[in-house]
Amino acid sequence: MENNTPLLRLATYMCPGIPVEYYEFLAEYLENKLKVQTELLYSSRRRGPDISRGDHHRIDLAFVSTSTFIEKFKTNTSYFQLLPVGAVTNHPVKGEILGYYSDVIVHRDVKERIKEFYDIRGCKYVHASESSLSSNKLVLRMLKQMGEDASFFSDIQVSGNHMNSIEMVVSKKGEAAAVDSLSLANYLSRHYYQKPELHLQGSWGPLPPHPILVNTKLPENLRLGIEEALLNISREAFWSEQLASFSIMGFQKTSLDNYLEAIDILEATKALSFGITYY
Repeated sequence: MENNTPLLRLATYMCPGIPVEYYEFLAEYLENKLKVQTELLYSSRRRGPDISRGDHHRIDLAFVSTSTFIEKFKTNTSYFQLLPVGAVTNHPVKGEILGYYSDVIVHRDVKERIKEFYDIRGCKYVHASESSLSSNKLVLRMLKQMGEDASFFSDIQVSGNHMNSIEMVVSKKGEAAAVDSLSLANYLSRHYYQKPELHLQGSWGPLPPHPILVNTKLPENLRLGIEEALLNISREAFWSEQLASFSIMGFQKTSLDNYLEAIDILEATKALSFGITYY
């Protein structure tokens, strides 16, 4: 017998910085609420849907970084546009916020002499990637405002993703890092025994929620159903408890306006870069 159940194809380009289990959970939730079948594509080698590869023919919903959205999709291409819904995260110091923070962490061995960001001068610094808003662009803007450049740090290494950055500070391959607060929260919930090795020096932001892109060919009723399902997820204990395990408390409406400051940050730092040692 032919199966006529609609298929919703999701793709995440945020792993392993954000746990893949979070996106698996969202796929399961949408499948349950929308009465569709879902498939999840995990791509850690690309930053977002690649039109030249035909991704617009096989991806309905894509989870990407803010910098990817701004650089490639903010003009609302004919293939993908912003789904106007974003995650509310729970920060251990700042509380609940639509979006996330850039958390500056240092190893416990140096925390006594680091009272503010300026004291990180001379440390071995780790960041996720050259395109990372929270660990690269925001730090470059901070250095620019301080009248400093990459020589502020004694050494700079790129880890590949936020989870690796945290691991490198834990193992003392780096002394300081700026990481996505959602990545840090999920790392510590799974590696709680490493918490004494890290010190949260400060948090910058908030930054806008990680964008969700929707294929413009998706039927309007299904697109609206996805929005409604995500906005209502915190109303049901069964689903909201699982969502909270990822330090996400729910979803709120968003628009391009939420990304205007991030656009300014990318514009202000487009001519700036770190001298990088690849790890």
